[in-house]
Amino acid sequence: MNPLVPDFILEQDAEGQYAGAVDAAVLHVSLPAVVDLAEQMIARQAIDPDALRSLFDPLFEAVHQSGGFVAAFAPGGGFTAIFPDRPGRNVTRHARSAALAMRRSLLELAARRALGAGGAQMPFRIGLAWGPVHWTIVRIAEDRAYYLLYGPAIEACQATDRGGDDSELHLDRSFRERLPAVGARESTVELDDADLLSGPPSLTVASTPTDADAEAFLPPGAGDLAPEGEIREVTTVAVSLDRVASPTELIQQLHDIAAMYGATFAGVHVTERGFGALFYFGAPVAHESDHDRALDFALELKSNGLGVQRLAVGITRARCLVGFFGAVGRREFACIGRAVHLAAQIARKAAPSSIWADERAFLAGEASHQWSTENIFRFDGFDLPILVYSLERRRIAVQEEFYDLGPIGREAELERLTRALEPIFAGRSAGVVYIVGDAGIGKSYLVHSYRHQRAQLMDMRPLLWIEARCDQTLRTPLYAFEFALKEYLGISSEIGQRAKQAGLDLALQLLLERLPESWTEVRAGIEGSREALARLLRLRDDEPAAAEAEAPRRDEALAALAALLVAESSLQPVVVHLDDAQWADPTSLEAVRAIAAACRDLPFAVICSARPPAPGDDGDAVRIPLDDGIPSEVIELAPLPKERLLALAEPFFGGPLPTMLESLLGQTAGGNPFFAQEILAYWLEDGRYGSTHEGARSSRFMPPRTVNSLLVARLDRLEPRMRQTVISAAVLGREFDTRVLARMIPDASALVDHLRFGEAQRLWSRMGEHRFEFCTVLIRDAAYGMQPKQAAERQHRLAAEAIEAVYGDDLEDQRAALDSHRRLAG
Repeated sequence: MNPLVPDFILEQDAEGQYAGAVDAAVLHVSLPAVVDLAEQMIARQAIDPDALRSLFDPLFEAVHQSGGFVAAFAPGGGFTAIFPDRPGRNVTRHARSAALAMRRSLLELAARRALGAGGAQMPFRIGLAWGPVHWTIVRIAEDRAYYLLYGPAIEACQATDRGGDDSELHLDRSFRERLPAVGARESTVELDDADLLSGPPSLTVASTPTDADAEAFLPPGAGDLAPEGEIREVTTVAVSLDRVASPTELIQQLHDIAAMYGATFAGVHVTERGFGALFYFGAPVAHESDHDRALDFALELKSNGLGVQRLAVGITRARCLVGFFGAVGRREFACIGRAVHLAAQIARKAAPSSIWADERAFLAGEASHQWSTENIFRFDGFDLPILVYSLERRRIAVQEEFYDLGPIGREAELERLTRALEPIFAGRSAGVVYIVGDAGIGKSYLVHSYRHQRAQLMDMRPLLWIEARCDQTLRTPLYAFEFALKEYLGISSEIGQRAKQAGLDLALQLLLERLPESWTEVRAGIEGSREALARLLRLRDDEPAAAEAEAPRRDEALAALAALLVAESSLQPVVVHLDDAQWADPTSLEAVRAIAAACRDLPFAVICSARPPAPGDDGDAVRIPLDDGIPSEVIELAPLPKERLLALAEPFFGGPLPTMLESLLGQTAGGNPFFAQEILAYWLEDGRYGSTHEGARSSRFMPPRTVNSLLVARLDRLEPRMRQTVISAAVLGREFDTRVLARMIPDASALVDHLRFGEAQRLWSRMGEHRFEFCTVLIRDAAYGMQPKQAAERQHRLAAEAIEAVYGDDLEDQRAALDSHRRLAG
């Protein structure tokens, strides 16, 4: 007897009989104790294969002694057995005998182990039916095959899963009519041990195919599992389908789609409504993106439809028992646990063409996919109602996709920027290039496009790029170049003083090794810059400089920065990007002037991106007084024409835009591409993407009329805890330390999920192990502005306390931030 695949199936496969039917008695056992045992092992993190074997052994022995075979295991625990009809024998008696033996064994086991609540009977239901049983064998390839046993008798037995477990036998009419003298009995539950047969002849096939014949029916990778099984985090996708005319075609389709997404297809099984199928992501083969694959796979199934009237999907995520389970005579690869059982039940209850999921599946996929709350339902085997979520679609990362479309509408400005910086590749200074435009108009996008274009060039001429970011809150002297120096050295604020000092020393040593010995003046400049650069990085515990010493200290810092960039520019072209220069402190602007003067004969350039003064402001546009002979150029970014904005949006629809959206982009966005992409993201997240009901959509979809209010509206849609995390992060600034943030939010355990969600939604991006930055200052400003003044003051107090707790005695690098938070705390 082959334990992994029924001999009946292997015999048909060996003979090339891939479809057929037999009359048979069918027995189905509903046995929730299987799932309960698995959950106990998962909770203890200890697998006990003997516990399951001791449960299954007497049950399978009863089946085999009565001439039947175990056809398939059930997601909720239990299994189905088939007793094919044979001439001259009434197999219903044998099937009933097996059922009675199983009932007696389960009752004895319940009494012996005191399983169930308070030592009560171990619940189970046994159903028996008679009728035709069809088989289908689908050979996908030489090494991959599936089988399915189905038909009215098996469907009738599945109905025993419904209702409470009553530990009795349930016979359908056809089965009852074939039992000898059964008509004299008043009810089927009066059957007793007198009906047990002793020593019935075996009705299984005579010849047993080799184990090798069964390998094709096993999922890839199943053989690599530990013999006793493993505990794995698994996403289960259960599918409920109507009956189909061709199971062969259905299995082929399901296999093909599963293969596309890396799912383990556990085969098709029969339900009382038609067919069901189980797919596992994370077992036996695991991938990092298993859960996202599972959600995309479910959406693909829904889109495909598989040619059936009703298709519904249930998804759960949890730790499961994974391996080959059963008894000596029959084992099957399975994932066992309450989550697998729940997925199958959700699929059976779900509305047609819908994808429902439990809370864990929703939380794990919230960042990557769009959901709605469905309802609360009760499910068999679960004491409390369960909240179910509906999967709608994959979230479209509009902001990221915009970057991938290329510089649509900014081709001329990109060409101007390219020409303005070209002198550095001929060994000359390009001076300062100003990129000026309103918030969201595309300054950062233009700079990104230039860097991307440079990276794609075949000549790959070396270029050192240094980011010098200004901050609206931390406008301390030379803050932009403190940021730039950390970027250059590759050090983070989250490391200690010793590590920072080591990073500075190593970088300067490597730079000196690259400089020729004959460049004595340049080398001397580097040697003389050590102390000033260390002071700029706050690596010295000097007392604050007296007023009369401030100017010399500033001059030393400017000279040190100039010496460093002169050395680098002597070796390769260098570009410093002074971002958000409208917030630059005066000393940082003075540093640009000094460095540009020092590098006037070298391949050096500064890109200075800035907003123009707001209407009514007294200030002037950012302009840095440069020495004579140092070039400068201004590239102003004007609003994009309507047709350019529409060209950016059309790829998301694969054709013409909805009329209402086209109007919004043309009129509301005002030619601002960031505003346009946020309107588009707001539209796509509104839940009616692709709708053809233009009238209904036009009356309901009205986004806010400004960039900031639109960002606030999008953030306001976030789950409350996630929204608070975003606001707290915004209090910390454009960049934030996750260790500090964890001490500011009510539930630090949710932070990892929130960070992942924020990355997926392009709210922020990772800079290091503990550091993130908002993708745009506009998002940060919108989040910060969502809180009332008193709440903001409280958050700043929390930020100051958290910084002190995280950095302890190593606060020097955080001194400016700490002082700022204390000041804003009131």
